[in-house]
Amino acid sequence: MTKRMNCTVGSFAAIFLILPLFFSCGSVPKEIPEMTSQELIQNGQTNFENGNYKAALAYYNTAVERFSDWANVYIEARYEIGHVFMKQKKYNLAEPIFNELLDIYKNSTPGTYPAAYKKLAEIELAKIPHKKAE
Repeated sequence: MTKRMNCTVGSFAAIFLILPLFFSCGSVPKEIPEMTSQELIQNGQTNFENGNYKAALAYYNTAVERFSDWANVYIEARYEIGHVFMKQKKYNLAEPIFNELLDIYKNSTPGTYPAAYKKLAEIELAKIPHKKAE
């Protein structure tokens, strides 16, 4: 009986130690402090990798807002936002972002912006399931 009681107490203790981790991983900062564009993107990517998509979007959107005049940052952050929406299967939100990025590339001189995001946007667009006409 004592062995079983110790096991149960140990299990409850483990749950109470682990439970806060679940809540902290899912938190979204109320206010994002001043950071460089790359710090914002990196924080977004870290949150994305941890499955905290709301926080990832908060960091990416902040990068877009604070660095909207920096085309390379804008393109990278917008791509990452679209990528989050793809992961969430919110294709209706992702598709216009990728189309916007492709328009930026279409209307710019080749080599002006990193070619990787053009290719990545094309790949993501190809993954979007489209409803067939019935």
